[in-house]
Amino acid sequence: MRRIAIGGLAAAILLGTAGCTGPAPAAPAAPIPTGPAVQAQLAELPSPAPDSPVLAVSTVLEQDDGALLCLGAVAESAPPQCEGLELLGWDWAAFEHTETGGVRWAQGVAIEGTYEPEARTFTQTGEPMSAAAITMPAIEVPQGSLDAAAIEAAQRDVEAVDRADVLGSYGERGTLVVEVIYDDGTVQAAIDAIYGPGVAFVISALRGSAAPPTVTEPPLDTAAPVITGDTEARLGELPTPSATEPVLAVGTVLDNGTPMLCYNVATSLPPQCGGPEVVGWDWSAVEYEEANGVRWTDAVAMMVTYDAAAHAVTPVEMLDLAALTMPARESVSGNLDAATHQAVQDEIWSLQRPDVLGSGGDGIVEIEVVYDDGSIQAGFDEIYGPGVVHVWSWLG
Repeated sequence: MRRIAIGGLAAAILLGTAGCTGPAPAAPAAPIPTGPAVQAQLAELPSPAPDSPVLAVSTVLEQDDGALLCLGAVAESAPPQCEGLELLGWDWAAFEHTETGGVRWAQGVAIEGTYEPEARTFTQTGEPMSAAAITMPAIEVPQGSLDAAAIEAAQRDVEAVDRADVLGSYGERGTLVVEVIYDDGTVQAAIDAIYGPGVAFVISALRGSAAPPTVTEPPLDTAAPVITGDTEARLGELPTPSATEPVLAVGTVLDNGTPMLCYNVATSLPPQCGGPEVVGWDWSAVEYEEANGVRWTDAVAMMVTYDAAAHAVTPVEMLDLAALTMPARESVSGNLDAATHQAVQDEIWSLQRPDVLGSGGDGIVEIEVVYDDGSIQAGFDEIYGPGVVHVWSWLG
């Protein structure tokens, strides 16, 4: 199992375990254990199976003759790319979806079903509904005391373990966050036994029935959008700014014929992703991994220029990612109801712009783009009014 976590709204799709809230973890009394012995213990983590239906909120992707429930990172491309569980009982006619190149997919789907860890299947037991029509209890990662070096060492151990049910790991608030397909508390207990309490926090992609969602009223299909009329035409005229002066880029470079700078990377070996082409990339100048003819780096930092028309970045200077202090993303909120929020997202995604990387938000539609110099934000404000859409620029 290997997951390269860059950050962003795509990670917000993961849901907490049926009892993952609790007191802030205590500070570790000593340096946390790492290395082969820890990796061997992580490889023996339990793989619990729920004894009742659980809830998944994710993307559904057509694969071969069936459907895939995406879990973990989803590469924002058209169609998306992801890894996950075989989804049984899915009916494409029952949910609004998008199709490109003969491949269908649906984003923001909430489905109740049964999970079989050994078979790696999720069998739908209830009717699918829009994720925008439900409210899930928030997940709060408890405050820890690990420094960046300790978190990176622990991440290397987690990423070295070849387990399909472990989706990835990252650091947040001084805590090692481990993402798994499902935990009933036994995975958290096992990890606490390895590292000691207060080091790691387990997040489960499947939510148990102990924390049911609240259905938002009115139903999605009865709500009116923010505006009507020429919205589609006006959205099509949104600017696509280029960065002619160097801007900061943090991501993974992957080469499957053409080097690409990736924002989100799908869990697989080799990984999969979509992103702008990297012009003039020199593999001999960086450390990388290779499998099946595909090369990729861990997260790298560099100054680049961005050509929006060519959807390509050109590196200007490589930077030391570990030496960078990344500013915290400010919290934004708004007053949109769930139906309006979903309607605006659907309109934006219908544009199929390659520079739109992801979307989400709470009461406000947060859109992540490759680059914005302020003109995309101004365009959305003109179309929908201030406070409806908030644009985050990846580069810059």
